Amino acid sequence: MALTNRKLTSIETVFLLSDESLAHISSSLIKEIAKNNKRLLDFVPKEIEEKVFQKISAC
Repeated sequence: MALTNRKLTSIETVFLLSDESLAHISSSLIKEIAKNNKRLLDFVPKEIEEKVFQKISAC
């Protein structure tokens, strides 16, 4: 993606790395845990947990 963006003069690519202790967390992991009605507080803040459960229950 970065190589493609180099060809587009108006786009700059920035990579942000997370702390190693958080690197394994992905949106897919969070969705899977939420679909199984498990708590997410070890992975996301409470406000995010509430929004994830709202979105999952709406589907």
